[in-house]
Amino acid sequence: MKSLRHNARASAGGVKAIELFRTEDEWGEVTVTQTGDKRVLGFGSELEQSSLLMSRPHSLVHEYTQIMLLGLLFVKPRHITVLGLGGGGLGHCLQYYYPEVQLQFVELRQTVIDVAYEWFDLPRVPQLQVCCADAFDYLASEDAATTGLIFSDLYEARGMSEVQLQLDFVENAYRLLDERGWLVINFHQLPSADSRLMQRIGELYKELYVCDVFRGNWILFCGKQASAHNGSSMSGLARELSKRLELPLMYYFRQLRSLSLDSYD
Repeated sequence: MKSLRHNARASAGGVKAIELFRTEDEWGEVTVTQTGDKRVLGFGSELEQSSLLMSRPHSLVHEYTQIMLLGLLFVKPRHITVLGLGGGGLGHCLQYYYPEVQLQFVELRQTVIDVAYEWFDLPRVPQLQVCCADAFDYLASEDAATTGLIFSDLYEARGMSEVQLQLDFVENAYRLLDERGWLVINFHQLPSADSRLMQRIGELYKELYVCDVFRGNWILFCGKQASAHNGSSMSGLARELSKRLELPLMYYFRQLRSLSLDSYD
């Protein structure tokens, strides 16, 4: 971390955003700004990589991260792997509401890890571990069947990382998941049904769900085994999850739909 600044700059609506920190590494710029209670991680573009309410860091700000947590409807994992750390919003949330679960985060940039701890108060607890590594290499090198749920949220300054579009990526994620595991991917745009990637996902995973975020994200849920719950019991689980996480998950649950590779495009 090589420079610290405290400059005010105007943001949308004339509200002042305070720049708390700015630095660069081999992948580009990293900034931390704050408007009121909201602290934002940026990578040198107009996109917010992470946003946290510093008075309630466990309460997720971004809609797509809330939707990703619907993956907890399908599995009760003892171990969760999260690809992409950002400011650590999912780390705060999962550690707060699921302190019994072991969390493994994988982040490419050591600078981002340092910023998450220093500027976003990422919890320093044994249950939450952070590995500085390329997500693709991590999935390829870890032991098989060692995690119950994988959240993949790999984004760069201008958009989604191409890593999430590689066949080896979804194949290695499948290998890393235990027999009842689920993979949850945040896509900027859902790949076409006839793409080699979606065809391979359909070959590997027994059950697929999708929920599109109205601001442009598509969250894909991929299960190694079909869910044992029917619609009624799933709705009850969604209510319980929404109450536990103190988030409006029922609204997103109603947008969740089963995905067949011949039913879209």
